[in-house]
Amino acid sequence: MTVPDKLTFAIHGLGCMDCVAAIENAVMPLRGVAYVGVSLSGGTMTVRPGPGFDLPSVVSRVQRLGYGVGEEVDADLPGAAGCPCRTPSAVGGRTQVQ
Repeated sequence: MTVPDKLTFAIHGLGCMDCVAAIENAVMPLRGVAYVGVSLSGGTMTVRPGPGFDLPSVVSRVQRLGYGVGEEVDADLPGAAGCPCRTPSAVGGRTQVQ
């Protein structure tokens, strides 16, 4: 199977820059991720795969943070008060990955 040069996913539940940082910091260290960028305004995550890229690992990591991963951008994005990064499981404004 050929992996594209870049993959873009809709991320549901983004509400602030802490959400962006939480996702980028959680996904970038994964094996096979050459680049990850999250757009708050676009509600998307762009990943550039490298050797050993594993898509299910990326999706799972984002979902474990409390965000949805899909193909369409959710039109009803919550405000910062409803961000997953602001839940009781968050520490210092960042959601911990188990």
